[in-house]
Amino acid sequence: MVAVITINRLTGPAGTIVETDITSINTRVNADDSHSTGGTTNPIEIPTGADNYSFWCTTQLDATTAPDNLVDNIEWFTDGSNTYGTGVTCVVAKAARASYTIASGTAGVTGIVLNNTNYTGGTLTPSTPTDAFAKVTGSPLTVTGSTTTTGAFGDMVIYQVIVGSTANPGDHPPSGSEETFTWRYDET
Repeated sequence: MVAVITINRLTGPAGTIVETDITSINTRVNADDSHSTGGTTNPIEIPTGADNYSFWCTTQLDATTAPDNLVDNIEWFTDGSNTYGTGVTCVVAKAARASYTIASGTAGVTGIVLNNTNYTGGTLTPSTPTDAFAKVTGSPLTVTGSTTTTGAFGDMVIYQVIVGSTANPGDHPPSGSEETFTWRYDET
């Protein structure tokens, strides 16, 4: 049977992680640790000086129907085009599921920066997250892991939106031009 794979967004504390299936819907990153498809509560404030950050967004694949044999060779990438607008970008890293660390910060203002110092549950790869828009189909983020059964599998992919002082107020990207992040894998 062909595997059924979903993309889950993970929120909440490690002991009671909430997994939301975002496979066919939008998930908005704000200055809070929750899934929303378009909510405007707790936006990331445009700073007057140093950057502000979204709470990081943790995603992972989940097999709801097992593959006949194997799902492996997992990759994550963007289309390479940042449509967030001036002063807004996104960084990405990966980490093992056992290292899950809840996103935090000051709700409605800024998250804490995603790095190995603040990501206390384990190690990020790379240790300093890199430009998400440099991860494209020909040069993706390679995600460790595979599955022969059901359940969550592979590394988590964690990304964070960064807002600089040159950003304009409003939705980023503008409604109707949302960013698309793609997971790809082989199934045998």
